[in-house]
Amino acid sequence: MRPTPSSPPAPDATFGVWLMRALAIAMAFALMLYGLTAIDAGIVNFRDAGSSEAVAKRLEMQANAESGRPIGTDEEITEHLGVMVTALNKVSSATYAFGKDGLSEASLFYASMPRGNGIVLSLHNVLGGTCMLFGAMQFWPAFRRRFPIWHRTFGGIYLVAAQVAMIASMIYLVRTPIANIYDQLTFYVGLWGLAIGVTVSLWMAVYSMLRKQIAQHQAWMCINYGMLLTAPIQRFGWMAFGAADPEMRQIVGNYGVTAMLVPLCAMLGYALFTLNRWTQSERSAPARAKIAQAFDRHGRIGRALVAPGLLVLAAAALTTVQHMVLTPGLAQASELAPKLIPAGVIQMEDAVIADHAAGRWAFALATLLGLLAGARLMWQAFLKQPAPSRFMGRGAWLLAASGVVTGSILLNWGLSMGMPSFETLSGGASAAFGGSITLVFSVLLMTALLSRRPEWVKEWSLFVIACLVATPSFYWYLAGFGLLEIDPQFVQTGHVFRMSQYGQWLALIGAFVYASYSEATHTRLAR
Repeated sequence: MRPTPSSPPAPDATFGVWLMRALAIAMAFALMLYGLTAIDAGIVNFRDAGSSEAVAKRLEMQANAESGRPIGTDEEITEHLGVMVTALNKVSSATYAFGKDGLSEASLFYASMPRGNGIVLSLHNVLGGTCMLFGAMQFWPAFRRRFPIWHRTFGGIYLVAAQVAMIASMIYLVRTPIANIYDQLTFYVGLWGLAIGVTVSLWMAVYSMLRKQIAQHQAWMCINYGMLLTAPIQRFGWMAFGAADPEMRQIVGNYGVTAMLVPLCAMLGYALFTLNRWTQSERSAPARAKIAQAFDRHGRIGRALVAPGLLVLAAAALTTVQHMVLTPGLAQASELAPKLIPAGVIQMEDAVIADHAAGRWAFALATLLGLLAGARLMWQAFLKQPAPSRFMGRGAWLLAASGVVTGSILLNWGLSMGMPSFETLSGGASAAFGGSITLVFSVLLMTALLSRRPEWVKEWSLFVIACLVATPSFYWYLAGFGLLEIDPQFVQTGHVFRMSQYGQWLALIGAFVYASYSEATHTRLAR
């Protein structure tokens, strides 16, 4: 039995609580710091939009960076380029911060674009920074309980800032040619997805609040905040790659960051939601049953999705056999694959995956066993709904063990593929992220099985299943993008491959949506 909230915590629990508080404060401070830098970027973009003098100065600073000359003092860099570029210059190099093939091209466009576009972009920057400033404390349970008026006030500011920021983002995307957007097609598609996702999740949170569904309000706000976290996490990622390899071009570091950006930030939002649930007291059995009745329609929708979900698992099994056993290698993915995927990426994956039969076969076998166990668990736990003992046995353990094996192999592949580059694009970033997140949820599933918590078994099993489907789904995305008429210049520079790679882990967001209405959420008293 877990101690009730009124029970005195054990010494190790006290240490854990204070550790979590320290981490939360550090993260909140980092996000607030980013908020200030985003507001600073908005001010710089507003001031310099349409300025020929700003264009000339930025061209001079780019030329200095390329030739190895200093691009200026910290004060000068901050004045002309903003705090973020100053920080990148500090942790990496002038070439990375403002050389060619990176932020300098975007900065030059910002200074030369029409004044109206500059105002729209600046509004987006400033309001995005405002969301970070006012959103960082909203997910702290103690803050919500002790300062409810401040919580509601901050929430109102956040709602307006987030929605107007997304509208400004959409206006900017409509008014700006794809070739002039930083990172072009991949970033363009990602920004549209985020603008729509932030808007939908924001109003789902408002809808849940109006219906007094507090837990679901918190869940949708965590999804929303996770999507907005893509901005600061991307910048922190730029710094990490620049610090690891100062000779790298900044756009290459961005390849590595964006390969995992949205799913990573969605999982940070999920972690935030789960930590909030764990801090709440548990409901009694009658209270859980009453709460569940209010979501009976959601339960029916979930059960209706089991059958098509099983078809997806069957398709994933067939795709795994096809591409890991029968015709391994990206060049064999389809007739269009060599045209859609850069040669350097094909050579990298052949060297790491296709040429090592033992690893491929182990990955395929573990994936197939995991998909089989996942299908059985979905059928029993979500459709038939028997006693928990029926779906918490060997099948669930097999699913968790399969996740450990596939996650370990993916992580090893990612590390073997190495750092991003122009030839290999994101390198091993996507595989390393996928392996890590698969291992995390597999271990969490094991802890739920050991503690005999069926509600967490059901929730975390879906995340493991989403991880097992991710690798085969890459080939589905690739085939889908291959049917579209995409400008050849974007195909040749690897955007089709990157978007296919980008999409394969987005099923994790679907599992997050389930968690918003799951039994594990119903067991906790949300406040």
